[in-house]
Amino acid sequence: MELEFHRHKTLLWGPNGAGKSAVLKSVFRAFDAEPLGVLPGWDYAAIVAVDFEVDGAAFTAVRREDLRALFRQDQLVDAATSSLAWNQLFAEATGYKLNLVDRDGRFRHASPSTYFLPFFINQDGSFEKGWETFEGLKQFMSPAAPTLEYFAQVRPLRYFELKANEQAVKSKESDLKVELGTLQRTRARLKKNLKTIPIKISEREFQAEVRELTTQLADLSKSQDDLRRAIVEDQDAEAALTQQIRLSEAALKEHAADFRFAADVSTTEHRFVCPTCHAEHDDSFHTFLGLAEDARELVVLKGRLEGMLESTRQRLERNRRKAVGLKENYARLQGLLATKRGRHTFDDFLKSRSAFVADEQLAAEENAVAEELGAHSLSLRDIKSELKQLTKSHDPEEALAAFRGHFQSTIVELDADRPEDIEKWRIDKRPYSSGSRRARATIAYYAALWRTIERGQLLPSPLVVDSPNQGAQDRKHLQVLLTSIAATAPKNAQVILAHEEEAKEFEADKVVPFPEGGRILSREEFGKLAPQMFRYIEAARTRLANIEADTES
Repeated sequence: MELEFHRHKTLLWGPNGAGKSAVLKSVFRAFDAEPLGVLPGWDYAAIVAVDFEVDGAAFTAVRREDLRALFRQDQLVDAATSSLAWNQLFAEATGYKLNLVDRDGRFRHASPSTYFLPFFINQDGSFEKGWETFEGLKQFMSPAAPTLEYFAQVRPLRYFELKANEQAVKSKESDLKVELGTLQRTRARLKKNLKTIPIKISEREFQAEVRELTTQLADLSKSQDDLRRAIVEDQDAEAALTQQIRLSEAALKEHAADFRFAADVSTTEHRFVCPTCHAEHDDSFHTFLGLAEDARELVVLKGRLEGMLESTRQRLERNRRKAVGLKENYARLQGLLATKRGRHTFDDFLKSRSAFVADEQLAAEENAVAEELGAHSLSLRDIKSELKQLTKSHDPEEALAAFRGHFQSTIVELDADRPEDIEKWRIDKRPYSSGSRRARATIAYYAALWRTIERGQLLPSPLVVDSPNQGAQDRKHLQVLLTSIAATAPKNAQVILAHEEEAKEFEADKVVPFPEGGRILSREEFGKLAPQMFRYIEAARTRLANIEADTES
């Protein structure tokens, strides 16, 4: 689909579900501003591109899912997959200089959602008590007030930077106070629980003792390693010899059984049959003598193995006794470490020295934190002083008074309920009432914002109103509402209205009908638009791929 909006007044009209909201919300989605409300049946992976102008410069914003790209006269400016990078691109293209504090305490570029916040009336989120026009607004700390004050020039740009710095300094100052209190309590507990012991032993004597113990412990460690290795080898040998003896005994038992079998066969059948391979031999004396010789060799082998096993077990027992001795020697070295020097032990010396060093380190850390806290206090004082000077040079009450005056007049024009304390109304406070007058009060509030923000009959963004027929408006009041939208908009502003009927009162310069049951996307338009859309996406992907390749190299 391709749709060009008129530079002044465009009307999209058609029944619910015809696709009006899908078009308008897709426009904002191209700028990474997600309007509240689900679009049933809409493919959010569709490529969306919006051509727009800023001070005569032509740009195109392109989005496909998380891929965003900005073009200037079909030349890629840059591409991004993160909101942080895209917010900066958007700010540079539109001259949107507002920075806000996010939930992590970072002062960064405000999002496109905040830029369009005063200029989009969303049927799914803008008629409620809170600011719910766009999703993702909660990523910033109270974004509505600074955004509206920025556009209405209630505050100069420097004010928002100072307020963000003030908040950051206060947060850091609070953390430092907690840290300082923790350090002070820790030092107090340390002094209470580990009293300093007067030491009569020189550090030189302790150093000599440490060197002596280190040498002995090194020798002990080497002996333990050698002994552990020998014990492991003997244990392996013991296990192997035990297994070999078991195999020899099994072989002797099997040989005896075979010999008895062969003797029985020879007695009854006068022939020798091998029990294993069943081959026949003569049953001579020499044959049986050979079998007896095999048995004798097995017995001799078993005896040798048993002798080797006994020798291994004796050596293993000696090594184990040595291990016990090394353990006793280790205990002796521990006793030497704890040997008293005068009234104090080596452990006493270490404890007292450790407590002293710990107190010194804590004191140094405490001084550093106190010094940093003092620097933040000075910084906070300077910020407050500059804020005071800004207030003197730029009075916020002038712009607020203008806004309140416009609000009172639009309330009368739209026959809406007059809110209490309207003379002190905050610029970010939305009117909220029940019944059919709620929509009129909301429109009156937005109209007051537009009149306050306009400069030379211009607004920084198009005004987009999606189906203002909220709250069961009767036709008489609806006509007044639509006429007011057309009449109160700045003369040179671009206004886009979506409505269920072809509202003649709006006096649109361009009317786009949305028939019931129709499809807003067509195959014919796809063939025409797809090549350019895919060129946009390919250019953005190529840029991102080159950036990633450069980063890896």
